[in-house]
Amino acid sequence: MISWKNTTYPSSFIGLSDELAKVRSMLSADVYSKGTDKYRGEQEHSIQQLGIFAELIARHIMDNNRTIRYKAAALIEKKPVVDADIIMQGVDEINYIDVKGVRSEGNALRVNFKAHNNIQKKVTHYLFIQPLNGLEARFCWFTHKEVGDWDVVTSTYTDCYELEIPKPN
Repeated sequence: MISWKNTTYPSSFIGLSDELAKVRSMLSADVYSKGTDKYRGEQEHSIQQLGIFAELIARHIMDNNRTIRYKAAALIEKKPVVDADIIMQGVDEINYIDVKGVRSEGNALRVNFKAHNNIQKKVTHYLFIQPLNGLEARFCWFTHKEVGDWDVVTSTYTDCYELEIPKPN
């Protein structure tokens, strides 16, 4: 079962994420180029934009809860980084969070199979963020272990763990 929570975000995140996605795509063009296992075709920009958009909203959620202590990874790097997007101080533990964007019309939560099982990447939790409109989004959390129990499916370009988002009644 998915336990969603709603949040608002500044509308400026939409344009900002688009601008940053252009830069990120240019910097990582050799990593995501045709012929590599990371190639995402014509969807490259929209995938980057959604990821950055979700990371901006995640930071906004953290900033709005003054009791949360966290550190966010850089949005722009010369090469893609394997580390968690957010490192958050929990109760007696540190949480390593990978932020995942879900398209507004998306019907499933997905995590790349290889990335999830990469022992070099320390992730304890996933934070999924789905925009609902120009000012609101919803989000949900899953642990690394919970995601590892999801169905494995072949997506457009790669295998991934998937949990279907139930349609509202």
